[in-house]
Amino acid sequence: MSCAKCTEVPSVPQGAKGIYISASHEYILEKISSILANESFSTTKHGAYIHFVTDCFSDVISRCAASGELTELEKQNISILPLGVDEILDFGKASAAKSLDSWNTLILSKDLIWILENGSFTVHFQPIIDASTMTIYGYECLSRGVLPDTSMMSPAKMFDAAKKTGMLFNLDRQCRETAIKTSAVKNINKNIFINFLPTSIYNPEFCLKDTVKWAHQLEFDPSTIVFEVVETEKVDSAAHLQNILRFYKEKGFRTAMDDVGSGYSSLNMFASLSPDIIKIDMELVRDVHKNIMKQSVSRALVSMAKEAGCKVLAEGIENVDEFEWFKVLGIDYAQGYYFGKPSAEPLRQL
Repeated sequence: MSCAKCTEVPSVPQGAKGIYISASHEYILEKISSILANESFSTTKHGAYIHFVTDCFSDVISRCAASGELTELEKQNISILPLGVDEILDFGKASAAKSLDSWNTLILSKDLIWILENGSFTVHFQPIIDASTMTIYGYECLSRGVLPDTSMMSPAKMFDAAKKTGMLFNLDRQCRETAIKTSAVKNINKNIFINFLPTSIYNPEFCLKDTVKWAHQLEFDPSTIVFEVVETEKVDSAAHLQNILRFYKEKGFRTAMDDVGSGYSSLNMFASLSPDIIKIDMELVRDVHKNIMKQSVSRALVSMAKEAGCKVLAEGIENVDEFEWFKVLGIDYAQGYYFGKPSAEPLRQL
């Protein structure tokens, strides 16, 4: 069984509810009272908090958040506790309290909540090219959420909402597992690159056991799966990230670092992590054939990687000039719209 962080999806209370709103300053409560001055709300003021009774919890939150009367700081420091109409206010229920900002973000994240509850994901595959043979070496697996109307929720929107609402652990796990399962369904016999956020994994042995289980159950050769770490600049502990990569390697998987060259922190991490593959940041790739500074940095990265025994992938290649420049430099792999965009059906040949 996975822990609650990876499985539970938060809910937004609905129906007739008692809502307790408190703030450190009385003038903020007065603001809220004026915002919600409507006969549809039954209101009682009790010193440091106001009790509202309403048929729709999200209406109260949305109106407060959308009003222009509250500052961002006030929204963050207003505490809101939802209770049933007959429930009694006590400190034991305080853990359910959140700031106005948090509740509003959760309400706006209803699409993500639906996706997670229903496991409604699809995977698009972007080809990765072997630069020496000009054949498809593998695919990066990119998850999208599928909404009830069949429209897609982008990875950026999903992960942004998940970070703000405590759903990151659940989302990252489901994306990893969906990538493996969909690759099996599509009968992919090439390498697959699967992204993961190190901040979503607090204990590799525990958090990654389902991911490892599915890889073995679907009979993947572990060496064909590359787990790609993203957002290394937000990792507080290099030792924690080293522990995660060590776990993957002990299970026979390979590892990659994304966006190398995008900042000092990524170079620092590279020096301490020893990944199997580094991906040169697309900002360095863009128009590299025209920019002497980008060329100098790229040469240094490739030289450093070769000395460390790492393979090099240039990502975000959009034209033949960018590719030819990196090919002459000696990169191992290439990825970008020049070769193929992410698609639900994997590109089988160039």
